[in-house]
Amino acid sequence: MSAEVKNRYKSYIRAKYEDFAETEFLTMSDSTQLRILRTYAPENTMNGYTLFMVAGWGSVVLGWDEVLIEAMKDFDIVYVETREKGSSKLAKKTKNNIDRLSTDIAEILQILDLDKDKLIILGSSFGAGILADGFGKKKFTAALNVLVAPAIQIDLPKMMRYFIPFVPHWVMNLVKPIVKRWLKRSKSENPEQAAKYIRVMNEADSRKWKKVSIYFIFWKWWSVYEKVENDILLVAAEKDKMHEADLTKKIGEVMKNSVYINLETNKNTHTKPMVDLLRKKIKQENR
Repeated sequence: MSAEVKNRYKSYIRAKYEDFAETEFLTMSDSTQLRILRTYAPENTMNGYTLFMVAGWGSVVLGWDEVLIEAMKDFDIVYVETREKGSSKLAKKTKNNIDRLSTDIAEILQILDLDKDKLIILGSSFGAGILADGFGKKKFTAALNVLVAPAIQIDLPKMMRYFIPFVPHWVMNLVKPIVKRWLKRSKSENPEQAAKYIRVMNEADSRKWKKVSIYFIFWKWWSVYEKVENDILLVAAEKDKMHEADLTKKIGEVMKNSVYINLETNKNTHTKPMVDLLRKKIKQENR
């Protein structure tokens, strides 16, 4: 790890958003418990909308901290941690496939009883794929549906894709240094992004990653996106090495009601420009 990445990593200890958020565990229909973080906008600046966020594979809250801190100025926020995250309490016998994960989102929305006419649902990467499955199966929708750099499959080194289904979960801990090197050299546009990905790997729960990832290792999600009929705001970062813009454009081509917007960099999608885009869109909707 370079000195610059190390310095960035040291600064990523805890998300500021976690200091403001209420934490709650919600029980799903298969007895799995998932953690949500929730904040409410101040009465004098609130815009009446709830931002409901589903992040990418293994993502930690810290990766979205700048978006969350900016958005909480005028949005109520619900941040969902999906099944592969360290916070989840997986039931012993459960099928952790794409249908189950999108059902989780539907059940959380039902439990929280959020007004869909004042709701923004935003998913990134793997989280975007989960939402797309829910949209396509008409499990939920919102006033504004946003997919940021949606994934077509879990992005892993090829060798990991082949041995994960067959080796004990603890073997993943042995190959973490290789994956971190791959993320840094091949999938990061700057030291800040590299530091965030390294944090994800350091905090990865190998048992949960295996229990969920075996359903996705070789599967590409084209059929999921093809079924989406909802109006979708499709956000790309064309300079991001991890989430290729060409792939985002191809996904947009199969989602007939999507609008493509380029925010250029991974940093822009994870900071104030992302929130400003949401503010702009809801103003346009309310004209």
